[in-house]
Amino acid sequence: MGVKKHGRRNLSYAMYTGADVAVALGVAERSGSVKNNVSGTGWENGERVSVGCSYKGRVWSREQGSTPEFVRWCAAAGAKLLDDSIVVDDIIANVLIPKNVAGFPSDRNVLAVEWPAEIMGIAEDRVVLTTRAFPNGLPITFIDLKYLDVRDNSVRFALSCDEAGQFAEFTLTVGGEAGFVVAQTSGEAVELTIGRASGALSQYLSSYPPLVRFVDLSELDGNMLIEPKDPRHLEIGEERFEAWDWAGVDITKESYWKDGIARADAVQWKAAQHFIQGDFDIVFDDDGAGEAADLVCLKEEDNRIRLALIHCKYAGGDTPGERVKDVVEVCSQAVRSAKWKWRFSELSKHMQRREDRLRSLHRPTRYLAGNGLRLNELIKTARFKPIEAEILIVQPGLSAGNRTADQNLVLAAAVAYLKETIGCDMDIVCSG
Repeated sequence: MGVKKHGRRNLSYAMYTGADVAVALGVAERSGSVKNNVSGTGWENGERVSVGCSYKGRVWSREQGSTPEFVRWCAAAGAKLLDDSIVVDDIIANVLIPKNVAGFPSDRNVLAVEWPAEIMGIAEDRVVLTTRAFPNGLPITFIDLKYLDVRDNSVRFALSCDEAGQFAEFTLTVGGEAGFVVAQTSGEAVELTIGRASGALSQYLSSYPPLVRFVDLSELDGNMLIEPKDPRHLEIGEERFEAWDWAGVDITKESYWKDGIARADAVQWKAAQHFIQGDFDIVFDDDGAGEAADLVCLKEEDNRIRLALIHCKYAGGDTPGERVKDVVEVCSQAVRSAKWKWRFSELSKHMQRREDRLRSLHRPTRYLAGNGLRLNELIKTARFKPIEAEILIVQPGLSAGNRTADQNLVLAAAVAYLKETIGCDMDIVCSG
């Protein structure tokens, strides 16, 4: 936010960014000051967007595109400017304003820890992690960043891969001179390479921290807490739940392929059969560290291509119950997969890289339906048909009729986040 200060010969204009925007809001309300320009990022129609405007009426965006796309943007922005139903005085009231915090907000429940946005904006094959065990490097495509727990003033997270399991642990500690710091606490030293630049991963994350997302939809970006001004009342409708018959399925087994064996009694195979029988062109088993989803399913229809991201989780017990952990982990996966909705080209490359890697993992293919040739055809078709995404979580350990308030809160948070950002509903397959 830019603030113009009238009557000040030595300071006529000031720009505030990040957590300082909260200061600017207070300054702008004082006598002799006026908001000169405001810019920010958000979500619209399931896409990430940026917008800025000045006191004199200029409107801009950081988006890039062709001339026809620019014309469409102008038309959409003009329609808003002419819409008398928009109350401009209330716009700032809906903005998420970050604020600096001196310690980790330990009173909040963590939903997920995600790679920083700076990494997410880079093609996966250009981001490589190297350790003594992986001297040739391992692309981020095959690595999981996993939340562990909160201790004292720090959040602990780990890196894992299919070949070595969990191979390094880190802590994000809030406070100190720099505001926050990320340190590696176990495992061999991990080096990050992006393009031609290399350095310690902990050093990079101390500049570009992982994002900590909380159940109440607030976020922690380093030492900046981003939260809605008004507390959210999160609810989830009964229409989001679908109870399946789990006869013949061992609900404590999650993965279809494990230890070189295909398991027809696993939760993931039950879910895969649902989409295979639904005549999906592609049913791709992406299960493993660095996955986009346990199952990535594609189906071409007359006027669209359906993209279904399926997240499966085994039950924490032999019967459905009230275990909060059963829903936290699968909801975390669903939230992290949101980025793929508007990155279909990158998702396709991700699937191709995962399929190619099987040459060293002794498995015939990840395709449970379709093949690479059909995927290439859909990639070409996507230039002319829109991709419509849907997200499904499959958790037989959850009982539709016997859910707890804590389980409902976690599920509602995931549903709200996906709906408000990528414009996508999340359905829940569970037990009765």
